[in-house]
Amino acid sequence: MAKSLSSTHSVLIIGASHAGISMAEQLRKNGFEGRITMLDREAGMPMERPPLSKAWLVEKPDADDPRFLMRQASWFEEFRIDFKPGAEVVSIDAPAQTARLADGAELGWDRLVLATGAIPRPLPIPGGDDPSVFVLRVPGDAARLSQALDDARRLAVVGGGYIGLEVAASARKRGLEVTVLEMAPRLLARVASAGASAFFHGLHQDHGTTIMTGASVTGISRYGDELHLVTDEGTVMADAVVAGIGVVPDLALADSIGVETGNGYKVNAQYETGHGGVFAIGDVALPDEGYMGGTMRIESVHHAQMSAEIAAAAMMGNPAKGHEVPWFWSDQYDRKLQSAGIVPAGAETVSRLGRREGATSFWSFLGDQLKAVEAINDPQAYTIGRMVIEAGLDLSPDQASDSGFDLKSLMRR
Repeated sequence: MAKSLSSTHSVLIIGASHAGISMAEQLRKNGFEGRITMLDREAGMPMERPPLSKAWLVEKPDADDPRFLMRQASWFEEFRIDFKPGAEVVSIDAPAQTARLADGAELGWDRLVLATGAIPRPLPIPGGDDPSVFVLRVPGDAARLSQALDDARRLAVVGGGYIGLEVAASARKRGLEVTVLEMAPRLLARVASAGASAFFHGLHQDHGTTIMTGASVTGISRYGDELHLVTDEGTVMADAVVAGIGVVPDLALADSIGVETGNGYKVNAQYETGHGGVFAIGDVALPDEGYMGGTMRIESVHHAQMSAEIAAAAMMGNPAKGHEVPWFWSDQYDRKLQSAGIVPAGAETVSRLGRREGATSFWSFLGDQLKAVEAINDPQAYTIGRMVIEAGLDLSPDQASDSGFDLKSLMRR
């Protein structure tokens, strides 16, 4: 661990999404008085990412709509952050502690924070690079997709994960015909229980979306303004396509820094890489300790903020909190999913009806140990389920599935 920061030191943060913004904020809250420079390859002020597939697509706001800004300009002044949008780092000289930008400029640093996030996977098939095939990660992606939807009647979404389903719901709200094509046997196969998967399958079908599971897209051909997606189930016609097949960590700077990587920058429990003074946080980080123990990256706003909080405290030599149980959310139509934990392979999942109309939840166990809760329009189930996982409280599958069992009794133990 490098020596603690003082007011004479400088911190360079590469990336201005949730992880980068949180890092700068946490450094100030931990008492750092030195220089903080934040770079982002995207132009303009940092925008919230979760609404891009939901409210942003539906409402079609202006690019500078303040409702979707992550922070106002006054925040950067208040926290004394030298923010440089439209600045891309092309290489790092770690021994010299400098970063070289695409325009040739060089910036020095005493601590470097890699908050570079992840990059959408392109469709690795013939026609996957057609200009009417879109990905969704940054505001520019959302603007291009939204404009295309204005002129489209049919949208095909390749990938039945959360981003794909959120885009599908937004497109249906805009009146498009939507087909979701998922290669796995069910939607959300990597991230949700079979029960939650079936729930969202039915929800989207009820809203008029065509769902095709077990469908591999092998190519896309253009015929005039029309795209033909070739699958083993037949041909799907569309005016626009969204590729929602996951992301890969942005490790473009790894070679020049000389740090170890896997499916992300390998970091310790404090999010420091093997090169002292270089930290990696958020979607790009692969911590060797914590909830997943180095087995997988966590892609969520919560992890971005948590990792920044831990890393900032470590930089300042302050006690850092422990790694928390990961949590996520997704909004689709009038349903809000809140989940905590990770659904493990081989889990036993039980369902529970909530007290309110339309509320339901899915509880995934290994033996009698709760590993994940997925609550739909049921904030009480989410809150208590998360508490059970974090505190290791006793709860059996029979109790979880019994709507007569008082979940609040767990809070009194």
